[in-house]
Parts: sequence; structure tokens; C-alpha cells
Amino acid sequence: MKKSSNKQLLMNKTGDEIQVALVEEGRLVELIIERPESRRSIGDIYLGRVHKVVEGLKAAFVDIGQKSDGFLHFSDVGTTNEDYRALIEDDDDDENGGVDDADTDDAVQADHSGEESAPGSNVKTAARSGAKRNPIDEQEKAEKRQSYTQLIAGKLKPNDSILVQVIKEPISSKGSRLTSDITIAGRFMVLLPFGGGQVAVSRRVIARKERSRLKKLVRSMLPEGFGAIIRTVAEDQEETLLKQDLEKLLAKWKQIEEKLQDAVPPQLIFKEDSIISSVLRDSLTSDVTEIVANSAVIHKETLNYIEWAAPEMVKNVTLYQGKLPLFEGYGIAKDVESIFSRKVWLKSGGYIIIEHTEAMVVVDVNSGRYAAKREQEENSLKTNLEAAREVVRQLRLRDIGGIIVVDFIDMLDQKNAKKVYDSMKTELRNDRAKSNILPMSDFGIMQITRERIRPSLMQRMGDQCPACGGTGVVQARFTTINQIERWLRKYALQHPMFQQLDLYVSPTVVDPLQNSDMKTELKWFLQHMLFVQVKPDESLRSDDFRFYSRKNNKDITAEYGDI
Repeated sequence: MKKSSNKQLLMNKTGDEIQVALVEEGRLVELIIERPESRRSIGDIYLGRVHKVVEGLKAAFVDIGQKSDGFLHFSDVGTTNEDYRALIEDDDDDENGGVDDADTDDAVQADHSGEESAPGSNVKTAARSGAKRNPIDEQEKAEKRQSYTQLIAGKLKPNDSILVQVIKEPISSKGSRLTSDITIAGRFMVLLPFGGGQVAVSRRVIARKERSRLKKLVRSMLPEGFGAIIRTVAEDQEETLLKQDLEKLLAKWKQIEEKLQDAVPPQLIFKEDSIISSVLRDSLTSDVTEIVANSAVIHKETLNYIEWAAPEMVKNVTLYQGKLPLFEGYGIAKDVESIFSRKVWLKSGGYIIIEHTEAMVVVDVNSGRYAAKREQEENSLKTNLEAAREVVRQLRLRDIGGIIVVDFIDMLDQKNAKKVYDSMKTELRNDRAKSNILPMSDFGIMQITRERIRPSLMQRMGDQCPACGGTGVVQARFTTINQIERWLRKYALQHPMFQQLDLYVSPTVVDPLQNSDMKTELKWFLQHMLFVQVKPDESLRSDDFRFYSRKNNKDITAEYGDI
């Protein structure tokens, strides 16, 4: 398949799984996967029940019907009362008064469910990035925050019903991150049902005249009490399209209000658009030159959406008819498989190693076989620059969030370190997820934080290794044997002689037990006066074992010793 320098959206349906790939310059940069058992929940709206309020954490835990309670920080608790907002806002948000002219890419939260979604804390975020304050002002702000905390804590009580929206999916043992500042994302704008007349424009819309036109137009359409954030794709769009988008959003809000009338918490009130509509809403830009689906149903849904949102792009939509699977036909199947690989090769011959830990993701850059071909500094710079581009691509592809630490190849010249830093910043501008980056340290370490709103793609697509438990290392077989012998010594001290036991272990542990100089079962009888019969069990890991009493076939492992 011929490579293109433009973007392609490939929509692949296999069984119940839908995969949507964003391809840039012939390489996969983003992959979104949805299965029936793990549908995306970003943007979903629930009527929840407050489980408990923890003032020390400045948060409430809300039952929304998921396995774990959702986490609602006080800063994400919306309130339509301006007096409450005044407690935590600065007085000089902008010279024209308030958020109407706020730079919304700083003031709103970017995520994969929409280019701009606006929690009600947007003004607070903008205020925090303002000019320096003197100590008196800082003390006054701290007192206001404390007052706000106490106020919210007083308003939220256990068993209260509260309307909340998911802004971050459950990750590991943590529940969903919630907000009560409800937003509904559309193609050209984001509706703020409790926006109080606020209208903001994405700062990517640069022309002042166009910004003014959009704000004036949307403000004239909004019902009283509603607010909106105008998205970048609204630039130069006709009034009719903007009005249609707003009408759709208002219709959704009306459905929410109707469903709330007889809802009992915890209950799902509003489900975000399908994965196809969401991706088209957020990724459909003028530089997308090809949209391909391998399913007639998805092809029809795509056409219906584009005929309304961007009729000039209908010609770019095709139903895939190739003999090879869609991703193989477009040459990205290997990119999809590489998601599970620790090692990613660079064109120069160098490579990067990606390691996931509990607290962060660590990336190690190595020059590999390229190391001896040029002067060391020149070689290090070239490899680091190539690695910077690949690291950002992998962050987007694997949807890695949280803290990322990159260990680049050491360089002596600080100018070269700055080139790598600038290159990394440039690449991150193409990423919709928000990130912060620090310059390279003297040790060649670069620290990045990237917005994490759901588990990484590797976590969603993979299962924990049954052999190593996710550590990447299995316990030595002889360590397990030593643990078994300690168990037997402890058991023998507490029980009469000549007990009959069955020991189940992994087949990998059976081998050294049977190949010892003295038969292990005889050795244990002579040492502990116990009849032990060793049996293989393929379901057990190499670091696990199970003892059963032969008398009643009862598992006594945990009862009489340490596992």
C-alpha cells in the first residue's frame, strides 16, 4: 500500500472488537480499541450517591455503580453560585472580565474523548497560571481555598445524590475520577449546561475577527444559563452547522433532564457517543485524506456523520475491499504488534527499551550497533533526536500516561541537550493529551508528565503473565523448594508423625525434586517422618505450591505455614 504524508483513519472490526488507527506518514501513531466488556467511559454521566467525604483529602468518594467508588475532588465540584466561585478565583482573569477571552487550551482539559472538554475548574486553572502575587495575596488565596474546602465539605453529605461525569477511567485499583461540572462534547463546541453564559474559544483559533464572530454567534444561540467552549474545527464554519451542533447538544441535555426525573442512584444517565462517532468528532481534520472501514455498518455510520459534519470529505470515505486484513493492507500490522515489545528499534540501528513500573514508565535510549560509525558526540545527538521522535510516537501509540522518565545517551555539549529537548517539545505538540516536560538533566535524564485518563493500551490489551505475575522475573525453582522445606519443618513441629500429604507444584519444580541424589520423598520422610507425594499441577506458577491432607483432601497450605 502506498505511503502517504497525510493522515489516514483506519476502522477495523473483528468479531466484537473495534480498532481505530490513526496513521501519519505511513506509520501508526494512535490506536483506539473497544470491546464489549471494556467500553470507554470518559464523558459518561451518572447519578451517584456520596459514600463518604474526606475533608483531609479535599475529596468525596461517590458510588456510581462501578467496582470502586469514584473520586470527586472538591476542585471538581461544580457550583452555579458565583459567590462560591469567587472564593477560589483571582480578580483579574483577563482585562475584559472573566473567562470569555480565556485561552481555552490552557483552561480546559484535553483528552481522547474530545479536543476540548471543560470542567468548571477551568477558571481556577487559568488563575493559577497568572502573574506572581505578593505574600499577602497568597495568604488571602490560601484562606479562600480553605473556606471553599469547608464550604464544599459542608455541602456534600453521605448518601446525598449528585450528578457527576467521568473525566478519568478507573486505573488499577483506583476508581474513576469524577467532576460535577457537566460538559457535553459536540463536533464544533462543548456545551456547558451550568456554564452561566460563559463562552470561550480555543486559542488555536488565532484570528481575532474570527474569534469575535464565533463568540458573538454562539452567545446569541445559547439558552439562558448555558455556556459553551467553541472548538478549533468551528473556525470559518457557517452559522447553520454551528446551530445544528448546538441543537443536538441541547437535545442530549433534555434527555438527561428527563431521565433524572425518576432516576435512583447509582444509575447511568448518559452514555458517550459510540467509538466511531467519538473518533470522527475528535480526529476529523482537514489533513485526514483517507477514511477506510472494513465493515459495512461502520462505513455507513461514518458516511452519515461526515455528510453532516464535513460533506466535502465524503469522497475520502471508502469501504475496504482488499484481500489482506485491513491493517496488513496498509502496512501497520507490525506497529500494532510492537505495542507489547519492550524493545523498539530505531532506523539508525539504535533502540529504546520501555519498562512499566508501578509509579512511572522508564525509557532507556541505546545507540546499539550504530555506536561505532561516527564521532561519539555526533552519534549520540543523532540517536537521541531520533529516539525523541520515537518516544513521543510510542507514548501516543501505547497511550502511556503519568510520569515518564527518559534516559538519553550522555552528551557533553549543552547545546545538543537543548536540541533534544526542543525536538521533544515539538513532537509533543502533535499529541492531544496534555503533557509537561523538563529540560535534560546533567545525567541525561528527561522527565515528562502526560495526561492519563485511562489505563495504557498495553494494560487494556494484555493480561498479567501467569508465570511471573507481571514482574518479568520468575522465582528460582530452588527458592521454591526451600520454601516447601521450611513449610514441612513448621508442619512437622505441630503434628504427629506419619501424616500423609500430597504436594502440588509446577511441572518446572517437579524436575529438580525428582533428579536429586536422594529421592526427595524419601529424604522428607527421614527428616520429618511425613509421607509426602509430589504431583505436578500446570495451573501453578513456579513460585507457588499447595499441600493437601490426603485424609480429607483439604488444602492446608495457608493454615499451617507460609506460602
